[in-house]
Amino acid sequence: MKGKKYLTLLAAICIFSYFMMVNSGASTLDENKHTYDKIPQEETIKTNIYDYRDLYEKALIDFTKEISGLEYDLCKFLVVECRENHLDPFLVLSLIKRESDFNPKAVGAGGELGLGQLMENTARVIAENLGYAYEHEMLLDPEFNLKLTITQLSYLKNLYEDDLHKVLTAYNRGQQGLRNYLKTYNERGISDYSSKVLQYATDFKEEFRKR
Repeated sequence: MKGKKYLTLLAAICIFSYFMMVNSGASTLDENKHTYDKIPQEETIKTNIYDYRDLYEKALIDFTKEISGLEYDLCKFLVVECRENHLDPFLVLSLIKRESDFNPKAVGAGGELGLGQLMENTARVIAENLGYAYEHEMLLDPEFNLKLTITQLSYLKNLYEDDLHKVLTAYNRGQQGLRNYLKTYNERGISDYSSKVLQYATDFKEEFRKR
């Protein structure tokens, strides 16, 4: 009998303690909410977004430097330019890997120069559209070359509505070259070049993800 009374009393104490805890917790939540409501939420969210973006971009810059061997400032320029042009930086890295293997002084058999292996007729138009002076040897300046390469890739991405096979095949062959290719070989624009670049992109993303 005494045992039953003890258990009843213990149960009553537990129930009373539970309700006291709930009330106390509710009061604390109300106080926190009152304080939280005073914080300008939009600015807080923006700050958090920018903080996360900066951390991501720092990691991406370090990764770019590691795989490319390029100077840190140039890697930072690449990442920021990709953001401002709404381009996947892994796509740009992969294109440069395919074109020049990250060699800023690379010279192609047809006169292509630099990281993005740009032809003079293409590079001159891009530079003029950007309002830049142009001499073909300027493409051996890696930042100038990157600017033009990213600008051209962004233009093609918009032109072909994010169809990356067409974008990359057009970068490699030119717009008329893509039209000829679509008629003759593959109406979807899939080429050995586009497939190779996209495979590089997949591999780079996976390697970055594992870091």
